[in-house]
Amino acid sequence: MAIFHAAIKVFSRGKGQSAVAAAAYRGGLLLSDVITGQQHDYRRRSGVVETFCLAPPDAPDWALVPGELWAVAEAAERRKDATVAHEFELSLPYELTDEQRAHLAFSIAEALVDRYQFAIQASIHSPGTPDGLNHHVHLLASTRRIGPDGFGEKTRELDGGVSGKVQVQWVREMVAETTNAHLEAAGLTVTIDHRSLAEQARAASDRGDELQAVALSREPTKHLGKAAAALARKGMGSRLVSENAAIEVGNAEHLDHLTIQAGREGRAVPMSASVGHAQGGRPSSMQGLAPGLEIRGVSGMRLSQVLGRQQESAEGQRPVSLAERVAQALRDLQDIARARADLSTQRVRAGLEWTQAELARAGETVPLRQWITTAVLQVRALRAAILGRALRLVSLGRAERLHHLAQHEWERFNTDYPMGTNGYSRPEWTQRRERRLSALEQRTKELEKARSRGSAEALVEVDADILRKAEELEAMPSPSPSQIVLERQEAPSALDFPAPAFKPKPPSLH
Repeated sequence: MAIFHAAIKVFSRGKGQSAVAAAAYRGGLLLSDVITGQQHDYRRRSGVVETFCLAPPDAPDWALVPGELWAVAEAAERRKDATVAHEFELSLPYELTDEQRAHLAFSIAEALVDRYQFAIQASIHSPGTPDGLNHHVHLLASTRRIGPDGFGEKTRELDGGVSGKVQVQWVREMVAETTNAHLEAAGLTVTIDHRSLAEQARAASDRGDELQAVALSREPTKHLGKAAAALARKGMGSRLVSENAAIEVGNAEHLDHLTIQAGREGRAVPMSASVGHAQGGRPSSMQGLAPGLEIRGVSGMRLSQVLGRQQESAEGQRPVSLAERVAQALRDLQDIARARADLSTQRVRAGLEWTQAELARAGETVPLRQWITTAVLQVRALRAAILGRALRLVSLGRAERLHHLAQHEWERFNTDYPMGTNGYSRPEWTQRRERRLSALEQRTKELEKARSRGSAEALVEVDADILRKAEELEAMPSPSPSQIVLERQEAPSALDFPAPAFKPKPPSLH
């Protein structure tokens, strides 16, 4: 069964932590800290499936490059005990395919960026446990909002207190609802629930499902922590592992009792009461899943294919070569052509194909690298703009569905639980009613925002931006064979060029 897990962490200089180091470790990257001069090289780390960055539409281009994003984020903080990053660690259902999990991680990251207007680096990790079920994503977020002029004010609402609790609750609900929407779109019947077992049991009791309420009253297992989890992976026992084993046995006996009771009373067994697959593995009913999710409105447009990888060898991951970047850009152009056949990309495609052949024939040079880098970035920007337009429509559909559910729940409560006829005290009845009203108000705001982003006027602006990016891409000067050959003969080697000194622009602090 799919499992819900969401943890929010804080990285602080006061604890000796660095956003650059955290980003390098989670993304399996080589990043340099321009403040301390230290290099963090985790390219040999295994288990990193994919890493990508997201930022608000008006953010600078460097916000999508990890090496620049976190260097500027560190430079924006002046205090020696400053909070330098937030992290959202989320589980991804093993029932989904690799590509479907990438879609899900992108959707969650986009919702967070849309709400808090910060920049995010998302790093999807494969399971590090023997059962192969612990797929998860680390969403490392800046502590400041980012706009056209770079980093601005702090996201104080995430710092703790009453406001922090409200935001944590919103994040948990959003993650659960988004995950369930993707599970449903993949043709799966499993769902996750962000609420505690006690809250789920109360909800079941409210709707009159006493058997389900009793089933959900099972005892939760205890969090193992790093030390106990490491011992468990090695097959070594510990106090927490023994306690969890006893809890699982007790829950299984409790479920057996409920199953017998339900059979005697002629009622169905509550499936959500199960304690999960104790032995791990994938149930046979989950084999042959539906293909990867399509983004409606953009035929053939997907996130980059995430290949299932076996355990990395001791040599680790090697850096992406220039030829591989060219090959990826050509695949991006194929996505663009399938999504928007009206856009002309023949010139840049021809240029990339020529540089691909030139790299294979004579190797890379500084002029060739410069042209390829510019072309790859512009192709990526055009593809992101097209994908962003489609995601606006997906977000609108999701907001309409969630608003409908919240409105239905509000109307159902007022109809089924009138004051004085349900056994609740007045304060408890008022609290339950206000909770549903607050949810409806929140969904209404989200729907209004989604309708604004998905309106005809907004889409016209997005289409204009897509056309502008396409024209700029097609207006790029083609790599001239004679010029490249001449520059290869005359240009000094890369060793003659001094290493560029990175000087981040200081942000305007409030």
